[in-house]
This record gives sequence, C-alpha cells and structure tokens, in this order.
Amino acid sequence: MQPSQEEVDTMSMISEYALKKYQSLVFEDPGFIQYFNQATPLHELGDLNIGSRPMKRKGSNHFEDLRAIPWVFAWTQSRQLLPAWFAAGTGFKKYLEKTDNLEQLQKMYSKWPFFQAIINNLQMALTKADLQTAKEYANMMEDKEISDRIFGQLAEEYEETKAIVLKITGQEELLDNRLNIKESVRLRNPLVDPLNLLQVQLISQLRNEGEESEKYDELLTEALLTINGVAAGLRNTG
Repeated sequence: MQPSQEEVDTMSMISEYALKKYQSLVFEDPGFIQYFNQATPLHELGDLNIGSRPMKRKGSNHFEDLRAIPWVFAWTQSRQLLPAWFAAGTGFKKYLEKTDNLEQLQKMYSKWPFFQAIINNLQMALTKADLQTAKEYANMMEDKEISDRIFGQLAEEYEETKAIVLKITGQEELLDNRLNIKESVRLRNPLVDPLNLLQVQLISQLRNEGEESEKYDELLTEALLTINGVAAGLRNTG
C-alpha cells in the first residue's frame, strides 16, 4: 500500500520533531557521553569476542567515534534501549499539539504497514526496556547530577512514548495486539532481571578494583557471562 501525501507529510513532521529531541540529548548535552560510558557496560563489551574492530576508535570520547554495534548493544544490555524508542514520544506529542489529530495516527496504524511496523517495534522496545533496572546502571555514574538529569529525561520520555503508543493502538497495555510475543517477553524478563542486577554489581567491582587487581580477570569473566546471559534472555544484542 502506498501512503497518501498527507501520511507522508505527517511522518515528516513527526520525524523532524523527534530528531530535534534526539539531537538535543545525544549531541548537545555535555554529559551524555560520560553517561553512556559509565551507565552502560560499554567498556566491558570490548572484551567480548564479537566483531572485527574495537568498540570505539582509540583516543577519543566523541560520539562520532563510537561503533554502531556497541552503541546499540550497550543500551540494550543496560535495559535502557535508548536508540530504539527515545524521542518518538516527543515527535508524536508535538505533532498532536500542532494538529490535534490523533485519528490520523490511528488511521495510519490500521492501514499503513510501514507505520504499523514502526509502532509495533516501539511496543517491543518499550516492553524489553526496564526503567527500574536501568536506574541501577545509571547509579554506577560518578557524577550524580549528570546521572539524575539524563536518566530523568529518559524516564520522562519513556512514559510519554508509552502513553502515546497506547493511544495510537487503542490498547490498555503494550503488545495487547500481539499476545504471543507479549507472553514470551513476560516469561523471559523475570529471568533476565537478576542477571542485570548481578552485572551491575560485577561491573561496579571491576571499575573499583582496576585492571591491576588480582580479582580483575575473575570479575571480568563473570561479568562477560552475565552479558551473554542477558543477550540470550532478551533474544538480541542490538
């Protein structure tokens, strides 16, 4: 099915609003890279045998020097899944503030497969994300002001995105229209949560001990096992 010009214009408007929100955090917030480095297992992922290149280019802490795979992998491991949903809620919210046309989004969801896929992917990402667990990763940060500020933005945007997705789909809960997937995630998440909490403890110990510690190799091995376990439980690395 080919979208109408109105639907294309609607998507363009939503995308523009979402892009500005995304850039304001990822590119313009001075504490964002520090948050990404410390509130995810980014550095520990570098010791996994995946890919043929390092997690990021040496000698740089700039966003542009990050590799795509660890960017998504680290956010997924920490149950924040930022690349999969962040800024979508703002895009929809600002569109609705300007047009007051929720019916248009609902019609697009029911008739346009591309838009339906976007919304269903958002449902999956929001369901796999877990803010309570993600907060434990955020608490690993040394700078609590940055941690509270950025995690606060993530939590607010998460709730905004979830609320609007439910309005568009007409559901009471996420994935109500995909019950087999909802049940699969519901059964797996409680098994993954303890691994995440163990991972936070091990990574915190690793970073406190330092690479010169006698315990470092043992702690690293255990941390990498939790990374493998979380990836298997969530059924994706990113």
